[in-house]
Amino acid sequence: MGVANETEPVASPPSGGSLRKRRAARSRPGLAARRLALMALFEEEFRPRQAAEALDRLAAERGATTAVADHARQIVLGVLEHRSELDRRIADQAPVIPVSELGRVERTILRSALFEMLYSAATPSGETIEDAVSLARIYAGDAARRLVNGVLGSVARSSGGGG
Repeated sequence: MGVANETEPVASPPSGGSLRKRRAARSRPGLAARRLALMALFEEEFRPRQAAEALDRLAAERGATTAVADHARQIVLGVLEHRSELDRRIADQAPVIPVSELGRVERTILRSALFEMLYSAATPSGETIEDAVSLARIYAGDAARRLVNGVLGSVARSSGGGG
């Protein structure tokens, strides 16, 4: 505690631990790959069959490392290959809103994260969910964050994943 004067203690500023944690999370290669995949798949929503080309361009523009670009490519190609199965899983977990009526960002984030959770053993589900929720909050707002968290949490529980 700092002291404003002789009689009034003043709280010390926070240590910044949570800020450091957020900065470290932003610099994780997995999150960078998921962000690149989100951007490429989002472009795919407007320009079908262009996700791979968009990914190459975005990775070059952002100076992505080979590992980040490769991880993003795995997500993009996996989502494109398994899109109908991923959409069925989303519909099962969020039956109130048809998949076609979800916002493009939410739909893209859900497809990407579900692909990783269901088809890629390389990444723990918890990390995938954390990053997907973070991307939803950043790019689509709090309601999207809650939707993404709910759907992915349900899938993790039903498949025995989550860690």
